[in-house]
Amino acid sequence: MGSIGAQTDLSCQSAIVSICKQGLQMPPLSALRAFEAAARLRSLSGAARELNVTHPAIAQQVRRLEAWFGVPLMTRAGRGVEPTAAGARLAAGLEEGFGAIRRAVEGMTGDDRPLNITLTPTFAAYWLVPRLGAFRAAHPDIPLTLDPTSESVDLRLGAHDLAIRFGKGDWPGLESERLLASDFVVAAAPSLLARYEIETPADLLALPWVQELGTDELRVWMADQGVADAVPRNVARMPGNLMLDAIRRGEAVGITGRAWLAVDIERGALTTLFDREQSPDLGYWIAALPGPRRAPAKAFVRWIKREAAPQARLLASSPATFGTMR
Repeated sequence: MGSIGAQTDLSCQSAIVSICKQGLQMPPLSALRAFEAAARLRSLSGAARELNVTHPAIAQQVRRLEAWFGVPLMTRAGRGVEPTAAGARLAAGLEEGFGAIRRAVEGMTGDDRPLNITLTPTFAAYWLVPRLGAFRAAHPDIPLTLDPTSESVDLRLGAHDLAIRFGKGDWPGLESERLLASDFVVAAAPSLLARYEIETPADLLALPWVQELGTDELRVWMADQGVADAVPRNVARMPGNLMLDAIRRGEAVGITGRAWLAVDIERGALTTLFDREQSPDLGYWIAALPGPRRAPAKAFVRWIKREAAPQARLLASSPATFGTMR
């Protein structure tokens, strides 16, 4: 394995030239599989355990692949390893390729792995979890794992079957279908707003704010309102369910999907601030990699679409409450 210090963009170009010279020939599949596992796990020992071979066998396969390409693909990093620039490019393609093969085989044969879904904490706490009893009753044979996180998980790694995300459904490399329409809303309790003089969006900088961990909507909203390069002085970051509770208790102003506060807004318990038109595509989307899905994933998507249908119709028919901001 070569030194990363000597690795430059020329190495990547050399790797491409090497592939071109080989024509349609491919490196040994065993070497590609060993390298992919070592690069993904950042460990030769980890790759050996995953593939049920010895540590020297993985090292030999990596050296074999480096000889085939004529460039270093991996270097030591502490007690582990990491791919070079050329290796990282190769590893990304291999992860996607082997992941597609694995999903295709699983789609044909099935397996007993839990259905693993990554989703936003707010959606999990306020929408999905209260309805999970219905799913369990309809599909008692499907083990389910929920991974609530504000981070965007890379589905190509193969650890998750589905994602439920907030946005416009335009994530590259994923197939998406909208579950619920919902735009952003900035809201606060009237009791909190009564203590401040608020005439422009910039005046909101003086208020206490709450923001969901891992999100950037506050900065984006402020910039969209013409308050660039400014953030409130008093911001508490927390999980989405705690953020909603704080907004409802009048402790702070916050920004979130309108659907979660629609009932409070409708009955006057919360006030929206500086509403303006947003993209009609905003909402919660089901996202997955293209290609065949496991039977449990298909069953879950059918179920959740049926569950969401009544609320989706309500959102579509009540734009003043749920739809595009006025």
